[in-house]
Amino acid sequence: MRRLEAVRLVQWYHFQDELLPIGASCLLLGDNGSGKTTVLDAIQVALVADLTDVLLNRAANEKSRRALHGYVRWKIGAEDESRQGAVHFGRGACTSYVMLEFADEDDPSLVFTCGIGFEATETDTEIPKVFFVVPGAAARDVEAITAPGNGSGERLVRPLRDFRVWLRGHSGQYWHDAGTYREEIRQRLGVLPESFHRLIVKALAFKPIGQVRQFVFDYLLDPRPIDTAALQDNLEHYKRLEAEAAEAQKRIDDLSEIVKEGERIRTEQRTADSHRYMELRADEDGAAARVAALERDLVECRSAIAGLSARQDAVGAELEALQRDWERVIGQLEGHETYRQLRDLEHQIEDAQRRLREARDADDEARKVLQRQRDGFDLLYSEEARAVRRSRPALFERDDLLGIEEAPEIVERLSSTLTAQGALQGRDLAMWERRLDDATERARTVRLAMVSDVESWKAEGADLQEEQRMLEAGRLRYPDGPTALLHLLGARLKGRRDARPLCELIDVPNPRWRDAVEGYLQTRRFDVIVAPEDYPRALGLYERHKRDYPLPGRGPVFISGAGLVDVERLLRMPSRPLARSLAEQVETEDAYARAYCDFVLGEVICVDDEQSLRKHRAAITDTVMVYRNHVARQTARDVFSRHYIGRAAQQRRLEEISTRLGELHALFVSTAGHISWLDQTIRMLDRARTEARRLPDLVDRAKDLLWLEKQTKRLATQKERFDRKEFAALEETRDELAVRRREGEQEQARIQIDRGRAEERLANTGRSLEEAHGSREDAGVQLRAFADPLDQESREAYEQRYGRERVARTPDQIRDVFSRQRRNIESRVQKLIELFVALKTRYVERRGLVAAIEGARFDEFETELDVWRESRLPGYRERIEEAKTKALQQLAEDVVFKLRENLLLVRRQIDELNRALKDVPFGSERYQFTVEVDPAHKAFHDLVMDAGRFEKESLFGSSVLSAPELAATLGHLLDRLVEAEARQVKTELETKADYREYFNYDLKILHADGRYSLYDKVSGDKSGGETQTPYYIAVLASMYRLYMSRSRDGRPTCGVVLLDEAFGKMDESRIEATLTFARNLGLQLVLATPKERSELVAPRVGRSLLIHKDPMSGLPTVLDFTKELARDAESDALPEDGAAHADPGRPRA
Repeated sequence: MRRLEAVRLVQWYHFQDELLPIGASCLLLGDNGSGKTTVLDAIQVALVADLTDVLLNRAANEKSRRALHGYVRWKIGAEDESRQGAVHFGRGACTSYVMLEFADEDDPSLVFTCGIGFEATETDTEIPKVFFVVPGAAARDVEAITAPGNGSGERLVRPLRDFRVWLRGHSGQYWHDAGTYREEIRQRLGVLPESFHRLIVKALAFKPIGQVRQFVFDYLLDPRPIDTAALQDNLEHYKRLEAEAAEAQKRIDDLSEIVKEGERIRTEQRTADSHRYMELRADEDGAAARVAALERDLVECRSAIAGLSARQDAVGAELEALQRDWERVIGQLEGHETYRQLRDLEHQIEDAQRRLREARDADDEARKVLQRQRDGFDLLYSEEARAVRRSRPALFERDDLLGIEEAPEIVERLSSTLTAQGALQGRDLAMWERRLDDATERARTVRLAMVSDVESWKAEGADLQEEQRMLEAGRLRYPDGPTALLHLLGARLKGRRDARPLCELIDVPNPRWRDAVEGYLQTRRFDVIVAPEDYPRALGLYERHKRDYPLPGRGPVFISGAGLVDVERLLRMPSRPLARSLAEQVETEDAYARAYCDFVLGEVICVDDEQSLRKHRAAITDTVMVYRNHVARQTARDVFSRHYIGRAAQQRRLEEISTRLGELHALFVSTAGHISWLDQTIRMLDRARTEARRLPDLVDRAKDLLWLEKQTKRLATQKERFDRKEFAALEETRDELAVRRREGEQEQARIQIDRGRAEERLANTGRSLEEAHGSREDAGVQLRAFADPLDQESREAYEQRYGRERVARTPDQIRDVFSRQRRNIESRVQKLIELFVALKTRYVERRGLVAAIEGARFDEFETELDVWRESRLPGYRERIEEAKTKALQQLAEDVVFKLRENLLLVRRQIDELNRALKDVPFGSERYQFTVEVDPAHKAFHDLVMDAGRFEKESLFGSSVLSAPELAATLGHLLDRLVEAEARQVKTELETKADYREYFNYDLKILHADGRYSLYDKVSGDKSGGETQTPYYIAVLASMYRLYMSRSRDGRPTCGVVLLDEAFGKMDESRIEATLTFARNLGLQLVLATPKERSELVAPRVGRSLLIHKDPMSGLPTVLDFTKELARDAESDALPEDGAAHADPGRPRA
């Protein structure tokens, strides 16, 4: 058994070089602050090594602020008077060592010293460390302190670099990492588990038991994680196979859908083929019928042409006979003198009637033209014309005819002439044409001016509406320069505050001085204010982008007329505006704007009249007359008429815009009416001008109208006077012949037309017959080309159906019906093919199949479906079944059987503790740990315990799964794991594999009268000593179990237990019982107790060391009080026992 023999502290807190002999259970005595906990922390640090696990001075104070740096440099805690605010340390840069010497009771040669070296500086709290083990050396033999070579006799602590050299020369080992050192310590102390370091810390950091269950988890039962990585991999493999199988099934479903749609399209195409056959068969049949019909028409046409030719010849002979008779009668009439005179007179009458008609037409047209001239004159003289002239007087000259108020004399004469419908001739006509041209051109000029005004009003209205929208949104519309600068800074500056113009940051409450402020500031109203720290960047942006800045909605803009205020320089200047200055009229909540207004307006005094201006260096009136530099100057009105400052400016501008928009609307409406009237007038005047040029010709043609009327009447009277009796019979014959000849000519013309039509019909029929023969041949070729690839059965079926259809329908009807149905089917098939191609494309893109996706073919997809359905999916299912069986087997072997071992271990360990506690009374009580299966986990616990009978068989087969209950439970667990995410699988397995969770734990307190109570139920009612006792029982038991975990001889391999502030509330009997319990377990206690408990503990331990701290120097002295305390205990015990203890220095193992 390994025991801690000594502790050596070199420059550890206030210990300079102190060797503390331990040897057995050791009590550290001393006043508060003497260094008891410092020693225990040193042992803890040397045994645990990893400072993240170490709890320094935790038993005394849970919020302790002790740190390794303070232990090494001896942090005193008071402030250093020489350095204000600095903490005072007892050492500067230094090297410290903590060493533990261990020896083996059975083999003294196995002594070794282990420890840690530290090096601290004054400037850095990070401390380099060296972990070391020196086999075969006692702590006093380790040369951590050496004498210098100068013979001064002063001893110096070795720096770590020299100490590593010494270790290499004395068979020592050292490491820079705590992990390797910890493993070495555990091996040398008896192959201890890794929980050794954790339990050392927990024992030292006393904390009363809250719940027995948690205490058991922390102290008694170590976590025994079961390696479930292989099982998790198997589960992932199983889940992956299931996912692949599901993916395969989805692939099959997708392929099935493709094949199903392909077969549907194929069925539709077969139907379309049958309809196509019917259509082609009807075409062939119809073409043959048309050939036969055309051949009959051809025969009929030839017969009709022959009949018409015979009739035409007969009519021609009749006309020739009539012509001979006509010539004979006319010859007889020409022999009469009276007939010849009558014929001459009739020619004269026809000529007179023609000229009379022409004169009347010219007279009517002249009257219409004159009326339109009168209408044009009335239009120029109308009220509408006067309204146009009044609306644009600047566009007219005084004698303009358009809209004239009083017509001059010459115009009145023209009006009278037109009113009397007289003819305009000579100078009147020329003058009228000139005045008409002038009026027309004036109308055009006025219209163009009005249209131009309307366009400008539209543009102005659009600008005003845009500005109105901006004002309603709270933004004024500034000139292009300031607007561009604001847009530039808003888009690219990204400063501490938004860039804003001065006019938006200030206001002028007094209406009297608004014009003055607006007029004096002028363009400074638009100066932009930014944060002082943003000014350099803003100025750089201004300079780089001022040329052709692309302002949205306005195009490239040269940024000018806008200032950038250097607020930083302004704030450095004194701000004292003069009394009654214009700055006092400005209100603002912005400090930067205030400073700028005070700078610009602070010296300009407001005065009541112009005579007061000279009283000040700079002054201004409310009419915006400015006096400066001994000059008075009136500011232009357009500078301040448009206000930009404050919310009132926005409201006033909105009212101005509203008023102006109303004015523009009224102007637009009235001008639009004028333009419409002018358009109508210009059209009418243009027509009047054109027609006025025709008047001379019309008048000339109409001037003989009266004479022609008289002449026509006179000739008609002369014709009536002729005697026609001599040749009346010849005239009747002539007229009859004329009628017959006319009828014959008409009949001849009809026959010619009919014959032409018949010949044309014959030609058309011949051409149609040739086309019909070609169509019949084409129809036959198409039918054979379509039907030949078909099988004999399909052709016969199609032909039979055509025969049935032919009974009730003509070929044309059959063709129309089936052609229409075929087109519908093909349209439907085309849409199906588009969807089908998309379906195939999606599959190819997702699955990577190399296949043709265009058209309605799906052979490759059908083959792929057969492969996956018949081969691959069954293969996945077989592999899934194998993986599931393997996972169940692995779940049983990796979890169930190992868990059973751990469950059995719980009861063994608790039974061992209870055997150790059985004969140790604590006052009138004894203690016993209880463990019961948690009802929530009982079913799985019983199943795991019952599975023990399959453990050996599981190594050679799957017998573990032969039990229905176990197989069903494991299957249910496996299903849950498969359905869960990877993180949840890990959590579930870890929960199932944690053997500690299957039990409920408690501490049974056995009373002297035979009753018992459970600690978890009565802990709140117990005294301090009663609650401390179970803690020490449990701690000692857990340490004992730890040291027994690798024991080969039934004794603990080591026994070191560190206790600080031990037994603070326990009475003598409980202290004695606890120490007896520890001695029976073979544990070596190194403990510090409160001063008032030292006399009770010291007689019952092997060594007692008193640590005395010098009140002046602060340095400690360690005194061995073992014998003195033993004598006191012996003298106290003699009257009662009659003899002293034989060997207080070494307890029994």
